[in-house]
Amino acid sequence: MENEIEIKIMLLPENIPMVYQWLNQQNILCHEVEELANCYYDTPDLYFAKAKMGLRVRSKNNQHEITLKTKGEIMGGLHIRPEYNLALENNFPDLKRLVSHYNLQFSDIERLQQGLKATFSTDFQREKWVVAFNQSEIEIALDRGLIKNSQGEEQICELEFELKQGNLADILALLQQMPRKNGMWFSSLSKAQRGYLVGYPEKIAKEIDKLTACSAENHTEIEKYQFAQQLADFIRLTGEDKLLSNYQQVTGEEILSVDYFISQDYLEKSIQALAVLG
Repeated sequence: MENEIEIKIMLLPENIPMVYQWLNQQNILCHEVEELANCYYDTPDLYFAKAKMGLRVRSKNNQHEITLKTKGEIMGGLHIRPEYNLALENNFPDLKRLVSHYNLQFSDIERLQQGLKATFSTDFQREKWVVAFNQSEIEIALDRGLIKNSQGEEQICELEFELKQGNLADILALLQQMPRKNGMWFSSLSKAQRGYLVGYPEKIAKEIDKLTACSAENHTEIEKYQFAQQLADFIRLTGEDKLLSNYQQVTGEEILSVDYFISQDYLEKSIQALAVLG
């Protein structure tokens, strides 16, 4: 088991050349490009989605690995999640073997294994750089591809900063140096969460109902930040006025347009807030 510590930034494709230029100025230890095919599995009653977990089989160069991502903690664009990985001989989602290997506690593993069905895929090209920065080694990955399920598809274009060795503070410091433009923003939604939502307006509506039913009155500053980031994600998805109103109540900001949530100003405020709270 290992903790994955990463910061996720979504971006529009037109911002990629600027990111390349900045990355080429870093102290690059290694650079590679890989094609990743990922299939996510769940049961008919969505056991893993309800438990805020993700079960994935990743295939790369005819090698296969099963991963169980657990709930962990998400604070805006910062994702800290325990995950369990195990190499496989083929692309069969051998959950029983993973559970046995790590001695994980599942009450009905036989039922879960038999009920697993392919739910969606995330296939993308990952270009990654490992850079030395201060006392840390940080992997920066540019992912481009598609999320697909039976109801539709959605583009993947995102930048991930993952701490491989060192201190979280160094990722935040590196982020402060990254150039920013409109069309770049933090997201609390993982690829797996997006995979469950693509093409399912009724699922999006349920998530919105949950958010609008929440009150941030007694939340800590960190909880308010997390809540505001969740609201922002669904504002970008739907443009719902009631979500915009909730966001303004939580943050005290006056927002004139939903375009604010993909603006340079929004990203800079998010980075500053994360640096203070992190």
